Amino acid sequence: MSILSIVTVREGSKGLENKCMKRIDGKSVFEYTIEYSTYLNSMMKEEVCTVVSSDSEIIKNYCSRNNIHFIKRSRELSSDSARIEDVIYDAYCKIERDFDYISLLYGNIPIRYPDEFLKAYQFLTENKDYDCALSMKNVEKFNPAWMFEWDEDILPQKKSKGYRRQDLKHLMIHDGHTILFRTKHFLEFMEKVGLTQKKGLYDAFGKKIKPMLNERVIIDIDTEKDIELTKAFISYRSRKERG
Repeated sequence: MSILSIVTVREGSKGLENKCMKRIDGKSVFEYTIEYSTYLNSMMKEEVCTVVSSDSEIIKNYCSRNNIHFIKRSRELSSDSARIEDVIYDAYCKIERDFDYISLLYGNIPIRYPDEFLKAYQFLTENKDYDCALSMKNVEKFNPAWMFEWDEDILPQKKSKGYRRQDLKHLMIHDGHTILFRTKHFLEFMEKVGLTQKKGLYDAFGKKIKPMLNERVIIDIDTEKDIELTKAFISYRSRKERG
């Protein structure tokens, strides 16, 4: 079995400018993701081929120095309106090789866990009727039952659905850590169905998707607050590993 690990990194950002270039503990945010991807190749018995899709010259030079396959992303696919499925498809076609699986890694998530990827891969190899494994987490306190429509002047009225977190309906959300899917379904979807007929959030990745629930600390960086939280956690983890 072979896995194409696609790291997606884009210059600019409307939320936090150049978030993937921010420095944390001596490394840029995107470096953590690329290093994680290359580590998977050394950890797995199967081949894991890392490619980086980006419009950044900084990342192109980084990949050149570290002997990592770089795919230059077009301006169209680098806009904030570009669909990630199109970015994946573009990278897969340009690599000009066949792979059994595709792994998508966002360049703005520096805290990662190889064992979570391994669990997803093992599940798919043991359950042929599933197309994709997607890491998920409990929404916990950020439950829609406790959320309000945005209004700077007055708090809108809202019917109470429970005062205790444990009384609320359990909901889950993708945490951005792991998206592993079979190439066959993805290519068939992109070539025959297309995104114009897409109905569900993750239709391109599979008809039957396994939610891989976890309780790990995973921070999807979009704000300065996320940067500070990541710095604190990486510092804490380093101290813990040193004993």
